[in-house]
Amino acid sequence: MSGCVRCGLPENYAGIKLDEQGVCNYCHFYDEHKAELTDFEALEKKFAAEIEKVKEKAKENGAKYDCIVGVSGGKDGAYITYQLKHKYGMRVLTYTLDNGFSTDFGKNNIANLLDKLDVDHIRITVNESQLRGHYSACMKLMHNFCSVCFHLCHYYSHLLASQYKIPLIVNGRTHMQVLQAADSTKGIEPFEISRNLADFEYQMFGRLVEKMAKTKRLDYLPEAEVTSLSYFMYHDVTDEEKMAFLQEKIGWNRPKSTVPHPDCWAHHIAEKCSIEKLGYPVRTGELAVFAREGSMLVEESIAEREKDTEYFSTVDPELEARFYERIKKR
Repeated sequence: MSGCVRCGLPENYAGIKLDEQGVCNYCHFYDEHKAELTDFEALEKKFAAEIEKVKEKAKENGAKYDCIVGVSGGKDGAYITYQLKHKYGMRVLTYTLDNGFSTDFGKNNIANLLDKLDVDHIRITVNESQLRGHYSACMKLMHNFCSVCFHLCHYYSHLLASQYKIPLIVNGRTHMQVLQAADSTKGIEPFEISRNLADFEYQMFGRLVEKMAKTKRLDYLPEAEVTSLSYFMYHDVTDEEKMAFLQEKIGWNRPKSTVPHPDCWAHHIAEKCSIEKLGYPVRTGELAVFAREGSMLVEESIAEREKDTEYFSTVDPELEARFYERIKKR
């Protein structure tokens, strides 16, 4: 499969446009804004300034908490929670969306995090029939069910913010996830920061939001003044640095394998869905960002994508049956 000669994105990647030299629009966007996207000293100052604003807003609201963070037992939410509490002095409310896909690894790390950091936590459960409706509607639109979980987390985090008058949601999207399909500053941090659910949905899903809003399965909140920040767009931290830090500070358990998302037992099926529907695995866009930034050769990016494709193309039949029984979809 041909594609961008610079980052290795395949030619059928969502929204890709190749110039005469075979370089994609996402690479051109990165080159144009590289200085702003990689000056982490300035970005961290911008983040800190936003933090001070929301602290004042929380006081004005009479809120018990300054911010909300979603935790699944993975490294990103745990790292963010620790830093927000100890580095930025914030009162953090954590939450977990219980979609039925959590692993023992994830559950144990959540319990350890809450014990060591002494932060409040809310476990969100969704009505079974409603949950299945969400998965059915979103899978038709987005081809992989990870988007369903993203949408539900964003929806319920805004709902909690509205209920508890919390002015800030901090999410764990990495800069690779934010930049994998960015060719405009619209809806992209740090150029535009979302201040309500509608802004954030556009950040995440772009024009798909219009289709999502038309599905009867998806409910939307009224406008609420809630800022959302992607922590790792403003802080340059590698995955290894996150895990080493958490091990030292709170005794966080490392995953035993390098397979992505050890906190979700259904992730393998999400990868297979992406390969079957789109022709490439979930991590494709993120790998391209590594090549775009120069931390990985384009050949290495493509090789990693091919390894993912081979590994995730087959799924244990029992696991697959368990998943489809969970969402009642064949």
